[in-house]
Amino acid sequence: MKDLYTFDASPQEAQQTYDKVCMTYKSFFDELRIPYLVAKADSGSIGGHLSHEYHFPLANGEDTVISCGSCSYATNEELAKGERGTTSFKRSTDDWVPQHSWFGVSKDRLQLVEAIVPQATPSSEDPSTTKTPTEVNPYLMRALYPDLDLSIEDPLRVFVDHWSKQRSSAASQAVKDLPSLSCIYDYRVSQSFIDTNPLSDKRSPLIQKLSEIVGWNKSISPECIDLARFRDGDRCPSCGKHSIKTQQAVELGHTFYLGDRYSNPLDATFAAAQHAVVPKSPATTAPATKDPATESRALAQGRRPFQMGCHGIGISRMIAAVADSVSDKQGLLWPRVMAPYEAVILATPEHKAAAAEVWDLLSFPKQGSVEAVLDDRDRGLGWKMKDADLIGFPIVIILGRHYGPQELCEISIRRLGTKENIPVTDLKEYIVTKLDKI
Repeated sequence: MKDLYTFDASPQEAQQTYDKVCMTYKSFFDELRIPYLVAKADSGSIGGHLSHEYHFPLANGEDTVISCGSCSYATNEELAKGERGTTSFKRSTDDWVPQHSWFGVSKDRLQLVEAIVPQATPSSEDPSTTKTPTEVNPYLMRALYPDLDLSIEDPLRVFVDHWSKQRSSAASQAVKDLPSLSCIYDYRVSQSFIDTNPLSDKRSPLIQKLSEIVGWNKSISPECIDLARFRDGDRCPSCGKHSIKTQQAVELGHTFYLGDRYSNPLDATFAAAQHAVVPKSPATTAPATKDPATESRALAQGRRPFQMGCHGIGISRMIAAVADSVSDKQGLLWPRVMAPYEAVILATPEHKAAAAEVWDLLSFPKQGSVEAVLDDRDRGLGWKMKDADLIGFPIVIILGRHYGPQELCEISIRRLGTKENIPVTDLKEYIVTKLDKI
């Protein structure tokens, strides 16, 4: 992990530093010449005012990134909950839409949350399209009910089993310990359905069984919002066009603007006039608080908390992610900046001496040289070609049957899908030009 911590004197300077780090990270990922996404992110437990994630799109990635094809909108699904959770809709009047329930349980097992959504809905871009199953956005649900435990695979079963075991406990019969059932309906669920099926007792045999054992505190949320996950073709919250795209991705980097999230409670301050660090007084043993009076006294003494940022790139996971994203059935396809060498030289036995001369041609003079390696192992050309593909050299130079009197080198560049015969006199210029594209 490559870590960077920044300390600035003011929020304005800290924002400038944050922007500079973001631009540097973008330049770093640009050099890989692999598609990547920069997404607004939830700062989570680390805290702070602003954060961005840097992702490689991968089918097996652990994150879901929401991006727009018409504007620069891009965000992690965990943050995208905000756009869904703050927009109210007019409730549907369609009484014949089949419904299904999503359940969540709180960490203390006192609350069961039921989200009722249509079983399937068409794309918001074209209502006439084939309907697809509706998935509830778990991050939105956690935002609405912060104590939800999203790690539970079968929340309803866990909840019912927990309270079934508690049924004989006298303490569990106290009002304060009664389980609660909270229902929230997607805006596509009609009011007549809600009035007819207000709570879960009739919809779930498990809950109906539990209702016979313990009492309930039941409530229905007045929210009329979109509880579904974003899907391809949904309306963009930023530009309003139906151009949302969802992608699985792996996070490779993260930038956080922390502000005084840590410097204030740790009393990490500096003398504002001299921009010098002020050591703690020996008498100060407790962390500073955000009490207004305390802050006012600190400011009166000319001390201010540092404005902090923390940033990082996962180097080891980046290597794995790049290998996964650019490999094919023949082997790896390293970007130029990550490859062990920019080119490998292979030759048949009769062109062994010529191959050494080609290496000299590419390697000298050092200025403008190509980082090449000569494969002089005692193996056949076919074996070496397969091994070069497996390793993933950006450019493979072959001195084989085409070399002959015309001294033509076969140049294979798998990332560009090209294979050409180039005279040795033009070889270096040709390779340098191609390297700029990979």
